[in-house]
Amino acid sequence: MNAQVNRDFVSPAEAVQAVVAEYGLVRVALALAGLIARPGRRARIWEGDMPDRMRRDIGLHPLPPARNYWEL
Repeated sequence: MNAQVNRDFVSPAEAVQAVVAEYGLVRVALALAGLIARPGRRARIWEGDMPDRMRRDIGLHPLPPARNYWEL
């Protein structure tokens, strides 16, 4: 993903005013309300759910092999 930062505005307030001037207050307010109402989309990867190759990539030790119920 390539993000480009727009540094044309000194403050966030000026950026918001420019967006409101371009699209109108009602459309901007509805778009913000839609973002607030939308449930979060954070992906949760639990430590035990990651494969060993991913664990190695971030510096964790591989998990021990799963034990069989009959071995207990």
